[in-house]
Amino acid sequence: MIRCYRTAVYWHSAMPRILRTVVPRIRRSIAERGWLTSLGRGILLPVHLVRENRATRELSPDGFRSDFDAAHGVHTDGDIEGWTYLSDLEIRSPNWIHGTNYCAIEPERFSAILASLAIDFREFTFIDFGSGKGRALLMASDYPFRRIVGLEFAPELHEAAVKNIKSYPRTHSGCANVESLCVDFMEFTLPPEPSVLFFFDPCSEWLLARVLGKIESSWQRHPRELWLVCVAPGKKKKLLESSSFLVKAGENEQLQFCWYRNR
Repeated sequence: MIRCYRTAVYWHSAMPRILRTVVPRIRRSIAERGWLTSLGRGILLPVHLVRENRATRELSPDGFRSDFDAAHGVHTDGDIEGWTYLSDLEIRSPNWIHGTNYCAIEPERFSAILASLAIDFREFTFIDFGSGKGRALLMASDYPFRRIVGLEFAPELHEAAVKNIKSYPRTHSGCANVESLCVDFMEFTLPPEPSVLFFFDPCSEWLLARVLGKIESSWQRHPRELWLVCVAPGKKKKLLESSSFLVKAGENEQLQFCWYRNR
């Protein structure tokens, strides 16, 4: 009897999440793979989601706090074993299905990324596409960027970033102009100024291709120096290297990031 009750409770808690994710995932599959492939995958999708839901709910917030968060009095860590799952958040943008789950970038990797850019930070705006709880924004503020902007479409993550920005101790040589915007980055208009565009695997390849199109259009309207950093690029590397307005400037295979600049 107890087991039956637990099963009923599980299905009750799982169903809203499944109903919220099934239709968008099928639509995404149709857009990316076509009808026939999507039909076969769609039959198994509810089963996959039940398994996914069970796996994530067996994990509980473990109270883990990274050295970075403890040292700076902020909360940028993911909620469950370092991750925050987008399907557990209330996100109004239909593009959430193309997003990836949130995980904060490691300080060592971020430091190596900025050390790789041959630029005068004072002349550049740092823009984080999919900034989550804002760890990259905080670490970027230790450098003298002209300003720093985070783009995050999940209200819960954005609100956490705002709190973290207020709590983070400032350095005299860093940047004090830091903000997180609660916005789908597909709807964001790039400022017409030299910028470092930071992508820590925030979205699918399908959506990244459209973001790159918007960036190229902005660059054509307002020619200026742009640098684009892609962390954990995977298959997206081929997409970036086929871009008509970007040229690869370097790659760190050990830390899995590459960086590009406009032609």
